[in-house]
Amino acid sequence: MSALAGKRVAISLGASFMGYATHAGFLAEISRQGLRPVAVGGSSAGAITAGLYAAGLSTETIREAVTGTALPLSFVKHTPWIWQQLRDIFSRRQPGVFEASGAVTYFESLVGQRQIETLRDPSLLVALTDLKASEALMVQSGPLARAMAASSLVPLIFSDLEWQGRRVCDGGVAHEAPVDPWFHDPGIDTIVIHRVHQPAGPPPWFLPLRLIHTLAASHHCINAQWLADRRSLARLHGKELIVLETTAAAPSIFSRASREACYAAGEAAARAFIQSPTS
Repeated sequence: MSALAGKRVAISLGASFMGYATHAGFLAEISRQGLRPVAVGGSSAGAITAGLYAAGLSTETIREAVTGTALPLSFVKHTPWIWQQLRDIFSRRQPGVFEASGAVTYFESLVGQRQIETLRDPSLLVALTDLKASEALMVQSGPLARAMAASSLVPLIFSDLEWQGRRVCDGGVAHEAPVDPWFHDPGIDTIVIHRVHQPAGPPPWFLPLRLIHTLAASHHCINAQWLADRRSLARLHGKELIVLETTAAAPSIFSRASREACYAAGEAAARAFIQSPTS
């Protein structure tokens, strides 16, 4: 870690289907190796892990949350099923199969009523998307639990959520991993983006998961261009940008073992990064 010694590092966790366990393993091992970021950020699954970490939860508490079943099920727990679909089709600009208000309640059980602006060690950056305004939001204030949930709401799969007078959804729509405000932050020297990918394979049989699979495939091309642009912006602003990628099989909603495997993959990726002679 000699190359990073003395540098002020910010870590952004990328959007990925249920990649929060892999991201959590990555951050846990980074911390064990002695690297404490001054800022963390995330989109979608990355926002969940970044929020838990910035809130100061213990490593074991975070691990239990991201490998347990309560987290993924919270995103569908309060869905009124048939009424949800009928209501959204006829009354919402961005309808979704599921209502994710239960996720807000679940995250509040973990982080309480914390506000993002109160988080200082590290600070937190969360990406949201306002589809109506065609605008990406880089959130650094507001209710933490609601931001974590809203950033994860994949369009078509989930209905959007209200955020400070706006309807918002998945931050990964426009920003795979939020970093842009950090380019102008004199307190940050190095930006690390941690991306999670699933190995190629047949699409899942469950329709909502298959829709996510299709959306993820379309985002792959978009994200490649997004990343190239961020590399250029980092150079223009004199920031070091490091991009790390972890490949882990897509976890099952009902299999704790699959999420534990993802967590271990994140830990391994962090160890490889810290032990690399260029890190």
